[in-house]
Amino acid sequence: MIGASGWLGGAVARELLARGHEVTAIGRDSSRLAAVEGARAVAVDVNDREALAAVLAGHDAVVCSVTDRTTDDRSIIPRTASILLEVLPQADVRRLLWVGGGGSLEIEPGERAVDQPGFPEQYKAEALAQAEALAILRDSNGDVDWTYLSPPMHHLEPGEKTGGYRVQGGDSPVVGENGEGRISSGDLASALVDELEQPQFARQRFTAGS
Repeated sequence: MIGASGWLGGAVARELLARGHEVTAIGRDSSRLAAVEGARAVAVDVNDREALAAVLAGHDAVVCSVTDRTTDDRSIIPRTASILLEVLPQADVRRLLWVGGGGSLEIEPGERAVDQPGFPEQYKAEALAQAEALAILRDSNGDVDWTYLSPPMHHLEPGEKTGGYRVQGGDSPVVGENGEGRISSGDLASALVDELEQPQFARQRFTAGS
């Protein structure tokens, strides 16, 4: 798993481990990876394609949860998508599950949330980078069986798994009776691992929320 040391990636890693999956936590900082208790930690730069392919070989799937809010350059997100599409076939790994963004979900057909007035400026660059990563996956040639999970557009909050969520494929968010969608990090992680174990959305974006 790439990004297991992040707050959301960590939730996914914990859910995988709780369900009995073997997890390799991959990242640059070995000290942060060591905090993912129960996972095998491997420090590797994802830009080093040869080293990354060697680490990924023998795995059934790759889960990726990358983000970068430390700089105005969010190119790490789409660049990682491109690198994985190149490296996974070399490592003989066919499945990629991507923890993406919700800003590119559509409030109306063809109208993305990220393009609307009032979208939070502090999240805009990251949302656009995640939208670019989705476009890269959708334009890929089919060598990788990818799935992209989007959380609700605004209400993704730290919290435990409750099981009270719904999933659907496509570009429209899952919303409740009040017209808004929300989900905890635990439930989003559960939705992703559900998809890993019982695939429904091959080469698609899907969303989860309540």
